[in-house]
Amino acid sequence: MPYSEVTPLDCPFALTFSWSRRITALTVFFSCLVLLIVISRRLSMLSRDQTESRGSKITFDPKDQGIVKQKLDAREVKISRLFVHPIKSCRGISVRTSRYTQLGLEYDRQWCIIDAQSHAIITAREFPKMVLITTRIVENSNDRYGGQLEITFPKESGCEAFSVPLKPNPETLERWSTVEDCTVFIFADIDGYITQPHSSSPFVDSSLCSATLSRFFGKPVHLIYKGPRLRPAPPTWSFPNLKVGINYQDVYPIMVVSNESFLCAKVMVASWCREQEREELRDWDTDSLVLERYRPNIVFEGASLPFAEDMWRKMTISSPTPHGLSNARSFTLVSKCTRCLLPNIDPATGTRNLNIPSKPLLKFRKDLDPGRLGYSCFGCNAVPAEAGSLTIGDVVSVQTWGFV
Repeated sequence: MPYSEVTPLDCPFALTFSWSRRITALTVFFSCLVLLIVISRRLSMLSRDQTESRGSKITFDPKDQGIVKQKLDAREVKISRLFVHPIKSCRGISVRTSRYTQLGLEYDRQWCIIDAQSHAIITAREFPKMVLITTRIVENSNDRYGGQLEITFPKESGCEAFSVPLKPNPETLERWSTVEDCTVFIFADIDGYITQPHSSSPFVDSSLCSATLSRFFGKPVHLIYKGPRLRPAPPTWSFPNLKVGINYQDVYPIMVVSNESFLCAKVMVASWCREQEREELRDWDTDSLVLERYRPNIVFEGASLPFAEDMWRKMTISSPTPHGLSNARSFTLVSKCTRCLLPNIDPATGTRNLNIPSKPLLKFRKDLDPGRLGYSCFGCNAVPAEAGSLTIGDVVSVQTWGFV
């Protein structure tokens, strides 16, 4: 069965819903409206009171910590969305629940696509159209591989869909060719297995995955599955002795952000666009700025103020029960997430804008991570203390406050 994916009928704003859901929807709507008004006023004050040379920063004010603490104590801050991105830089999957380990959410960036010659990991930064490659996780306990990962392509590409083993067993991995020197950014010597298709038939072409993807990319490429060698995440400014491994994520296991921060980012973008002289920038469609552009794993909602997560040094996520909270899972936020140009790619079309949303974010959220000055920040990088599972509606608590 599919991996607990969220369907349109799961949405609280579906056309058919009960009166209680209508009241909930109206409450959420008016809360978002109030938040947008507050953010707009703050941006207006910044534009009046601060010059461009000083840099107008939108950050969480520590003086507002009490407001957020009230929301946390009332158990109003919860997981609102979960995303898994099985193949690095391809379209993510919105799920209702997800298991995780210290490497990140299960199946997240477990696969990537590499150049067949250089073994460089290909990302949407270089090939924007790969955000149109869609994946679907189908778990099956009766399958010798635990299920399959279905991979489909835009119709106009002419590429046929195929499936790969979800959890290839040791015997299968022994038959697959290995790559020991994959690279991304400054990171090298990343290992992986050249993936073959999922099939019980011995007559299926073992090169099907590589051949299909090579057609889509217009050059020889391979789909690879992360090998066993530990890939250490780099230390951060706040955690110089950080010791944690990752799969094919850029640098850290899990990225978290709040919906309040995303709504604030939309207001930032709209404010920046209104100031531009060029018509194509001034009239940019802010509705096309969706949270999926930022490729988070865990999205929170309920803190009422944006960027509060920038001060959640250590937090727990618990399951609500009729008798209270249970199964508290610990996470450490090790750094802010510095942003590249990938969010400039529209996930609906695979087209890239050279300016938006990167330039607005640079104006309002630059130089907030002392370890990576010169970059904008949105969201935070998190490391789990142990393995566990997460579900939409789980409740967030903050144990330690401090700048991340």
